[in-house]
Amino acid sequence: DDDDTNKRKHAYQISGIGDSHILSHIHFLYQRTLRKFHHPIDVLLNYAQFSKEHKSFTQLGRVYAEGLQRHPRAAGLWIEAASFEYFGYVARDDHNGSKDGGDVTSKVVGSSIRNARVLMQRGLRVNRNSEDLWLQYFALELHYVQKLRGRREILEDGVSSSSEEEEDDDKEGGKEMSSSLLPSQIIFKNAIRAIPEDVQFRLRFVEACRSFPQTEQLEEYIMDSVTRDFGKSVEGWVARISYAEEEWQRKSKSRGSGSGDENVVGFLGKADAAGGGEDDGSTDGSGDDGSEGVDRPAKKARVEFGSQTKSDPALALLQNALDAVPTPKMYLEGSRFLRMRIQRLVDNDDDQGNDDEEAEDDVSHLIGKDEDANGAARRHARLLETLYDTASEKGIFSSALLLDNVDFLLSTGQPQKAEELLSNTISTTEAKMSDDARLWLRWAEVSRQITEEAATSGTTKPSTSPTSILRRALKQTPIHERHSHTLILTELMQHLMMEQPSSSKTKAELKSLFQKLLLLSQGSNYSVAYAKKSKVLGDDNDEEDEIEDDKVNLASTFVAYLKFTMLDNTGTTGEEATADNDNAVRSIYTSILYHSNYGKSCAGKTEEETRDMKSFFDACIQFELAQMGRRKEKKKKKGRKMELCKLYETAIGFYANDGGGSYWRKVVDGYQRDLDDLKYSF
Repeated sequence: DDDDTNKRKHAYQISGIGDSHILSHIHFLYQRTLRKFHHPIDVLLNYAQFSKEHKSFTQLGRVYAEGLQRHPRAAGLWIEAASFEYFGYVARDDHNGSKDGGDVTSKVVGSSIRNARVLMQRGLRVNRNSEDLWLQYFALELHYVQKLRGRREILEDGVSSSSEEEEDDDKEGGKEMSSSLLPSQIIFKNAIRAIPEDVQFRLRFVEACRSFPQTEQLEEYIMDSVTRDFGKSVEGWVARISYAEEEWQRKSKSRGSGSGDENVVGFLGKADAAGGGEDDGSTDGSGDDGSEGVDRPAKKARVEFGSQTKSDPALALLQNALDAVPTPKMYLEGSRFLRMRIQRLVDNDDDQGNDDEEAEDDVSHLIGKDEDANGAARRHARLLETLYDTASEKGIFSSALLLDNVDFLLSTGQPQKAEELLSNTISTTEAKMSDDARLWLRWAEVSRQITEEAATSGTTKPSTSPTSILRRALKQTPIHERHSHTLILTELMQHLMMEQPSSSKTKAELKSLFQKLLLLSQGSNYSVAYAKKSKVLGDDNDEEDEIEDDKVNLASTFVAYLKFTMLDNTGTTGEEATADNDNAVRSIYTSILYHSNYGKSCAGKTEEETRDMKSFFDACIQFELAQMGRRKEKKKKKGRKMELCKLYETAIGFYANDGGGSYWRKVVDGYQRDLDDLKYSF
């Protein structure tokens, strides 16, 4: 029995001498690798993981110590080491298990909050601006608070006394922080002192709080700091509105489920006790359900908007935000918030027939008294129209805000009104918007949509045709605005190629546009990626973050124009006319592949562009193969073969510069085989 006990004391003893030697040899190999290659961090982490898996905790401590000495700027290494110090490791308790005569139990060994704090503080001393370290240190203290609470509940045999102490702290301190959360509060203060201008950084602390129960006071403290320090920031107001929306939804659910008891421990019970409003007085009239303002007739749009904010804290904050920061970006964020609500209400109304109670509860806080989800959606739509009208009255204008308004009108089935809005805005602000291709393209798109509806249902035609809009846009957009000019030019070419039948005037215009497009494609590997370097800004520079990149795929336009010219050749008769058309096709691919640098290499091009260029090469090769089959003269056949060889070599050179991907390697090999077969036929 004593021998069995001694064996069980060594919980992680290797089964034999050979196995122990293998493990020691692996440790030796890791150590030699670290010394030889100057402790690369990936090998360090791999070694640490190996030590954890094989319970070599003494060696694990040395690995972390050596790694932190050589990589003090690696925040992840500090976090790993502190996590090991706090959580420790699980070991078998052979001694107590053998005394009881039962099964061997487990226990946590090496858990030390003091060592974990020391490591995190040292890491922050070296990496003061590391967001991850601050957040992990914050979460570490919350972990420790939960550990103490759980220990206290076990010792006091129940949660009632624990909850009573928490309530006593709330009553004595009012809005002061609970004593157990003070360390986390101090860490947050130091964190925002080190990183003061990042509102998203502060919101990550709110997300961390929501992973732990009874942290509502800390969440409110964090949001108060956002209110205090970001009163003129759009991001700060958006964060406060989102937080108010989530809190209102959570409290609405807790009241609806009947779980508003003050003695409840956890998220819901403490949320109601933590106070429901913001400090700026935006939730006036608390306790009312707000149903009086829903059906009240509004003489002015402003009155209607204000009447809805009495019972809705998120709308109240949105109104305050629009007053405090009257910029296009703020109005754009407000419109997106309202459109998100409308979409949720519409989706909920569609799901009501399926008895989806969860979806209905999800938007129950948005539905007022004596109205359904559809009525709430219409009410929010009127608020959104009020927001757009207010921005127009105040002269707050931006391209992104206008396009958002157009999207809303199109989604509600008002294309005529959207076309009128775009036409009036561009006409009145043409000097400012002459280089913004997005407005012109959207106007042309709406005009095309109305034209198609008029052709099928007999409705009113648009005031201006899409082709006329794009021609006017091309004249107004300066050519030095390379990206915008190229966007409009490619779209105009696509519209002209879709017109049937095509006249000689249209062909001449397409040829001129193609030459201009080829000229614009010259330069440092111009491709879709260039779109990211060219952003059109309105009057407010804050709009820069909201502008989406409009992509230009020149290869797709080249393929379309080449096929358009090929199809146009099919109706010709006579040898002279056929020869002219063949020369027209060759002049297109010759200009792209041999006289410009766009067809030299696939470097800098997106996957879509590269695939379109393959279609372009294949179309050119098929054209020359067809021409070679028609030639009877030996000299002309040989000339076509030489032209084909040149095409294959160009295609191989284009894709050979691609750094990776087995797919393009196979494409190159296929072209090379075809080239070898063609040369063999000589």
